[in-house]
Amino acid sequence: MDNMEKIYEIMPEGWKEAAKTEKALVRGRNIKTPEELLRLNFLYQTSGESYGLTAALTQISENQEKLNKTAVQKRIVNSAGWLKWICENLCRQEGFIAEPPEWLKKYRVCVVDASDYAAQGSHKADFRLHYMAELFSLNTTEMYFTGAEEGETLTRYTKIKKNDLIIGDRAYGTITGISHILEHNAEFVIRLRSNSFNLYNSQKEKFDLTEELMNWESGKTVDLKLFCKKGNDYIPIRVCALAKTEEQIKKSEKKIKKSNSGHKEPSQLQYIWNKYIVVVTSLKDEISFNRVLELYRMRWQIELIFKRFKSIFGGREFTARKEESVKAWFYGKLLLAIICETFVKKGRFSP
Repeated sequence: MDNMEKIYEIMPEGWKEAAKTEKALVRGRNIKTPEELLRLNFLYQTSGESYGLTAALTQISENQEKLNKTAVQKRIVNSAGWLKWICENLCRQEGFIAEPPEWLKKYRVCVVDASDYAAQGSHKADFRLHYMAELFSLNTTEMYFTGAEEGETLTRYTKIKKNDLIIGDRAYGTITGISHILEHNAEFVIRLRSNSFNLYNSQKEKFDLTEELMNWESGKTVDLKLFCKKGNDYIPIRVCALAKTEEQIKKSEKKIKKSNSGHKEPSQLQYIWNKYIVVVTSLKDEISFNRVLELYRMRWQIELIFKRFKSIFGGREFTARKEESVKAWFYGKLLLAIICETFVKKGRFSP
């Protein structure tokens, strides 16, 4: 209870009122205050994410209203929007939200990726979290929880809007995905694979990018205005490639050998493309080559989000199944992370 009092102290202004406006706290016989609801959510998060165990713990706790399993589940699930509100406003209050640089002010920059999870007791990937977040606020834009067999695709995301700038890895570099973003009047910076799709020059003739990349030199840059094709339509794109250093090449070659079946040596095509970071973008020349590559490097932030969940805050295995339950789980984990960072920042806990 002493720890909860310290947590209440750092909550953002309006967090109690938000419990009602976000429809987390409804009239009921048991949970009557925002403090009780937040305590229930933390009890769920720290007791193995089990509704049944959480309910059992409320029966023996002197400081928690007594609830059954169904009542616990309903209140946790209804808390998702409220927990999201607290996360966003606590980040803003504590200065975790970064201001975008001036050259990105016109965009809502979003990073997209997916991460695999296992059901409890499973030794393989059973589920996949498809996740898009705003880069500078870490606000969740869209999130979908599917079976692990469902692939990564930009067409899954339906809330892309004008002046969004989507950053994604190789898995999202498809004609269908690019077209989906452009249809929403948005922009993109996406890593390109050697076999993603055909490229065409200004004469609408096939362009061999591999040949362009063959003459490697550390630090070499390639910035080309080309086209890709969907149906009979030629879509203007920009391809930016930066040659890696020898040290970077050696590291990535080891990864390729490991991913190749039987640890085979890289193919000639892999060998050539491995020497470069190649991205495709819809951004025009007013965004310089260096800034395009800088944008792609920012994609790493979403990897850090996933790492936090899996490595630090026990997010390797989902106990929830339905999307609304997963959202409540997700924002509960995120809030725990933010609170820990806040306490470390304020020096309330010893090292």
